[in-house]
Amino acid sequence: REGHSLESGLRRKGPSNEVEPQDTQSMLLSAFTEALLRGKWLLGLLIVQSTSSFVLDRYRDLLREHLVVTLFLTMLVGAGGNAGNQSAIKVIRALATGNIKLSWQSARRCCLQQAAVGMLLGSGMSLGGFLRVYLTSGFAVVNAAAISLSLFIIVMSSVLLGTVLPFALAMAGLDPANAGTSIQVVMDILGVAITCAVCHLVLVQLSMGLASEDGAAHVAPSVTDV
Repeated sequence: REGHSLESGLRRKGPSNEVEPQDTQSMLLSAFTEALLRGKWLLGLLIVQSTSSFVLDRYRDLLREHLVVTLFLTMLVGAGGNAGNQSAIKVIRALATGNIKLSWQSARRCCLQQAAVGMLLGSGMSLGGFLRVYLTSGFAVVNAAAISLSLFIIVMSSVLLGTVLPFALAMAGLDPANAGTSIQVVMDILGVAITCAVCHLVLVQLSMGLASEDGAAHVAPSVTDV
C-alpha cells in the first residue's frame, strides 16, 4: 500500500513539473524581446564608440613619436570607465530604492558631492599614475606629468558624467540602468580625446616652448660678447 500510494503521489506531481509549451513560447518571446531592446542600445553604443578612431587618427604623429602615450592609453581609458561606472551605479541604486528623488535639486546635490569625490579620487590616482610612469619609463618627469595630468582630468570628468547620466536618462524617459554601459563608451571616447590633447600640450607644445627658450638663452651671451 505504501508503494502504491507513493507511486500515485509521484504521478500526481509529475505533470506539474513539466514545462508547458505555452511557457516555453513565452520564455522564448521574452528572451527575443529583451535581446532586441538591449541589442539596439548596444549597437548604437558600438557605433558611437568607433568615433574614437577619428581622434587617434588626428593625433597620429603624437602616438608615433611618443610611445608612452600608446602604452598607457588603455590604463587611462579604463580608469575613466571604472570611476564613472561606480558613480553611475551609486545613482542608479539610489533612484531605484527611492533614496534619491528624480529632480534637478537632487541631481545638483549629487553632482556637488561627487565633485568632491572626483577631486580626491583624481588626486590619488594621478599620484599613483605619476609614480607608475616615472618608475617604468626611464624616470622621465615630463612623460609622467603628462600621463598623470590626463588621468586626473579623466577621473574627474568621468565621476561627474557618471553621476549626471542616470538622471539625464531617467528624465528623458529612458531606463537609467543603461547609464552603466553608456558611461563606459562615453569615457572611451572622451578619455582618448583628453589623453591625446593633454599629452600633445605637454609633450609637444610645452616641450617646444621650453626648447626655444633654452636656445634663446644660449644665443644671448654670444650676441652680447659680439
